[in-house]
Amino acid sequence: MSTLTYPTFLRGASLKLAAGIDPVELGLEGWQITDRSLVLGRGRNCFEQASQRLFDWRAHAHAGVKVQRSGQVVELKFGPTLSPCLILVEERGAEQSLLMYGTLPGHVENGEEAFLITLEPSGEVRARCVAFSKPAWFWARLGKPVARVVQLAVTDAYLRGMRS
Repeated sequence: MSTLTYPTFLRGASLKLAAGIDPVELGLEGWQITDRSLVLGRGRNCFEQASQRLFDWRAHAHAGVKVQRSGQVVELKFGPTLSPCLILVEERGAEQSLLMYGTLPGHVENGEEAFLITLEPSGEVRARCVAFSKPAWFWARLGKPVARVVQLAVTDAYLRGMRS
């Protein structure tokens, strides 16, 4: 298995953040936290279509990210960057779908990202992206404010890409 670019004790922390655990309690001081969500619509059909768009990478394509997958490793190509990730969790349940991956050497950032699609008891379907990250590349550290704007724009586009 490939080596993640962040401490082992943080593996799964994106899901703990999604569950409401405080970043400091998780040991994420100094990490950039992203937590964005979007209501996609209502009903089982909306949930199923959104889940499919997540798992077949159309949500990423909507954000301009090209994905190549080989087993549990994915390479995310965005502009001139090629960022490898290891898929940590892929689950499709009756009321929640989850995709979580962590960064591998060569990724622009170090960290982890979880995508959740939830069918609420009310029938509302919500997409959520929760992540923690730090710039890994020198240029990403140097241009951190710009990199953050791009990161949030891409995250929002991922969420919109789950909408059918």
